[in-house]
Amino acid sequence: MNKSAGDMYGFVTHTWNPVKGKCGYGCSYCYVKKIARRFGKGQGEPRLDEKELGANLGTGKNIFVCSSCDLFHDDVPRNWIWRCMERAHEFPGNKYLWHTKNPRRALDFQDRFGGNDTLCVTIESDIHRPEMSAAPSPMDRFSSLQVWAISCDEPWMLTMEPVLDFNIEIFRGELSTMMPAQVNIGADSGGNGLPEPSAEKLRELIAWLEPRTKVVLKKNLARLLPEMKEGAKCAR
Repeated sequence: MNKSAGDMYGFVTHTWNPVKGKCGYGCSYCYVKKIARRFGKGQGEPRLDEKELGANLGTGKNIFVCSSCDLFHDDVPRNWIWRCMERAHEFPGNKYLWHTKNPRRALDFQDRFGGNDTLCVTIESDIHRPEMSAAPSPMDRFSSLQVWAISCDEPWMLTMEPVLDFNIEIFRGELSTMMPAQVNIGADSGGNGLPEPSAEKLRELIAWLEPRTKVVLKKNLARLLPEMKEGAKCAR
């Protein structure tokens, strides 16, 4: 377990990575892949780190589980996921963030989610771009979240990072039936040349979201929204 620098989420105090290895989605903009290349390290095949799994998680922490991979990827064995959740729940004094691009798989474990657990789903856009990522399509993710909203009382969060160009009517239509407790929006920080939305489109989405849920804007969004001042608070 490591202390978090707060680059992804300001409220996260620690990261815990009991499952390690490369992510099968292969997103072209993945920062974890870039870090591995920078230090000349291969990520290797997914593996369960028994030593990390047995770590003392303590109490009073906000822990991002598997921040370097997707625990709910289809290639991760079911018993690995189950063991990670069981271990986390041995330390009920913490809060846990379970992050995925595959909420359909998370549905298999929704009965394990309790008051200290938050599901966070990344949906960068409503437009499917298979040439950039092998993750489930945005509409597949939305469909799974519809089921989550109906069948589970636990709140969930949405992350749009790196935010990609989107159809605002479709995005609003999907969210209107299953509003997340929080929406996090951030821009591409890796200079990947991604298709990004205009400032006008971002402003329109943010203005629609703000009366309905908590919106957190990352500082890197200032590149797309000039009115954001450097060092301004991200939470709105």
